[in-house]
Amino acid sequence: MNTRDLDYFRALVDCQNYTMVAKQFAVSQPAVTQAIHRLEKEFAVKLVIQDRRHQQTNITRAGQLLYKNARQIQASLQLAHREIQSTLQTDIRFGLPPIIGTLYFPQIAEKLLQNGLLQQLKITETGSDELLRKLVHGEINIALLGSYLPFDLPTVRAVHLGARPFSIIASPQNSLAKQAAVSFKNLGQAQFIGLDGKYVHPQAFRAYCDFAGVHPEVIYRTPDISWVKALVKANLGISLLVRDVVKADDGVVCLEIKDQLPVSFNISVVTRAGYLPTTDEQRFIDQLLKMKI
Repeated sequence: MNTRDLDYFRALVDCQNYTMVAKQFAVSQPAVTQAIHRLEKEFAVKLVIQDRRHQQTNITRAGQLLYKNARQIQASLQLAHREIQSTLQTDIRFGLPPIIGTLYFPQIAEKLLQNGLLQQLKITETGSDELLRKLVHGEINIALLGSYLPFDLPTVRAVHLGARPFSIIASPQNSLAKQAAVSFKNLGQAQFIGLDGKYVHPQAFRAYCDFAGVHPEVIYRTPDISWVKALVKANLGISLLVRDVVKADDGVVCLEIKDQLPVSFNISVVTRAGYLPTTDEQRFIDQLLKMKI
C-alpha cells in the first residue's frame, strides 16, 4: 500500500473535492483519482461515489471506516520504518528525564562506560510525558520514565524499579514551614509554582487536588526545576516536587503530604510493546534494571 494514496484519500474525505486535493499536494487531478482507485482495488470495495448530477463527492461507509483507520495505519507504517532504519545504526536511542538523570542514572554510568555502552547512548533529555510520546512514536527505543501511578498502557512494556514520595516545598518564611506535614484540603487558597506539562508533576498535582476537592491557583509554570526552587525560596509560592530533588542547601522546607492517595514518583524502564531490542540494547536494559530507587 502506498501511504501517499492514504494522504490523498484523507484529504478527499476532509474537503470532498478532487481539484482541491490536487492543489494541496501539487499533483494532477488524475493522480488523485488513480490513488483512490488503487485503494479501492486494495480493499475490494467502493470508497468514493461521484454524484455528477449534483456535483457531489460522497464517501461510502467503507470509505468512512478506512478514513477512521487511516491515521493509525500510517502511524504503524512510519513506526515500522523508524524501527527498521534503527537496525542500521549502533546508537542506543534512550530517553532520560532530568530528575532521574541527575538523581539515579549515575549509579550505573561507570558500569556502562566499562562495558562500552555509555559511548553508544544517544540521549534525549526532557520530561517523562514528552519522552513517552517519543517512545510510542519510535523516536527513541528505551526510556527511564517517571509516572505518578505505575504504568498500565497497552502501547508500552514497563518494568517498575521503585517509587519515591512527592512533597510540598515552601520557603522558611512561609507560614506552612512551621508544619511537618500538610493536607491538600488546606491548600485551596495557596499559590503554586508548577513544572510544565512535560513532567509528571502536573498530573500528580491534579490528582491530589481532585482527591481533596480543591483548586489552588498555579501562578507560574516553568520547565526548570532550579527555577521552581528559587521562586519558592523567595516565598512567591509553594510547589509540589519529588522529595529527592530537594537538597539541604536549596533554602526551602519539605512538608510531608498527609493525603492517603496512591500517588508517588514511580520510576520504570520502558520500551514499546512488541519492540525487539538489539543485543547491545538488551545489555543496556539489563544494567538499567539493576538501579536502586
